[in-house]
Amino acid sequence: MLNWKPEHLHLFVDERCPQKLFDIAVHLAQDLGMEYLGLNIRIQIATQTPHLFLYSNYPREWIERYQRDEFYKQDAAANVSHSSTMPVLWTDDLYHEAPQFREAACRSGLRYGWTQSLHDQRHNESQISVARPAGAIDTVELYSKAGNVQWLCHTLHAVLGEHHLKALCPPQPKMSERELEVLKWSAAGKTAADVACILSLSQSTVNFHIRSVITKTNAANKAGAIAIAALRGWL
Repeated sequence: MLNWKPEHLHLFVDERCPQKLFDIAVHLAQDLGMEYLGLNIRIQIATQTPHLFLYSNYPREWIERYQRDEFYKQDAAANVSHSSTMPVLWTDDLYHEAPQFREAACRSGLRYGWTQSLHDQRHNESQISVARPAGAIDTVELYSKAGNVQWLCHTLHAVLGEHHLKALCPPQPKMSERELEVLKWSAAGKTAADVACILSLSQSTVNFHIRSVITKTNAANKAGAIAIAALRGWL
């Protein structure tokens, strides 16, 4: 790919260890002329608050202050990227309501950069940021490199997101083919009576399978079981 050293790219494509993969990604960002790389992964699991995982080679003092002073609440680029996948260029205008955030970031070498994001079908999100202390970024540079950075984000999200998802989620409970059929039709909005008609079963049998699915997913009710199955990709 444009601007990337072949040796770094080959290592990146083959690596599956999370920290090693990110370390190689830092080199790829530096091949693009960006000194710093940050990645925020937000994992959504049904019935749980979102889980956030942070990777970066940012200066330690910035990382500590970002968390201590709750700077994430003032991070305009992150806020915009939460609802848009377009690259968000860091500018003074972007942070006009958070000048202290902007000044502190610049002092830490995070002056020129941008943030972009992706959202997968399971509602998980990754935000990737690249930055450098000097050298303003114009529109030509932004759009000539944004595709490379987005590809980086997709690859990191696929590997690191799956790594954290496996650690957070228990394996899919063993369900019978009939239980999965009942669950899928229920997720489509069908009532127990509808499902019974579609599958040529008695309504009591359908309700039995629904109760079994609720127990196996450790959900509070049918709606909860459907939500858990959908978010974990079981449907």
